Amino acid sequence: MAWIKTVPLDQADPALRQVYEQIYALYPADYREPVASLVDPDGTSESITAAHSLIPEAMRHMMSGFAVLLRPDLPLTRRQQEMIAAVVSVENSCFY
Repeated sequence: MAWIKTVPLDQADPALRQVYEQIYALYPADYREPVASLVDPDGTSESITAAHSLIPEAMRHMMSGFAVLLRPDLPLTRRQQEMIAAVVSVENSCFY
């Protein structure tokens, strides 16, 4: 759970919703589906993207850059990308 206030997609105003949609459109298709183990019992899930939602322009730039790094035509496999993300999260004591 993020320690700061977040605005999830389903609660976003039209401008923020547009930023979410632009970011999500950049993600490879296999990243668009929620990971079952990260869905809470109430149906919600944590979102590193939503953690940036209080500053939409920063979210647009940060998460768009991240999405481009996940492109399947780059040399890292999804498994390798996930391993890098996991190691960085552990080093940062971060749930994400």
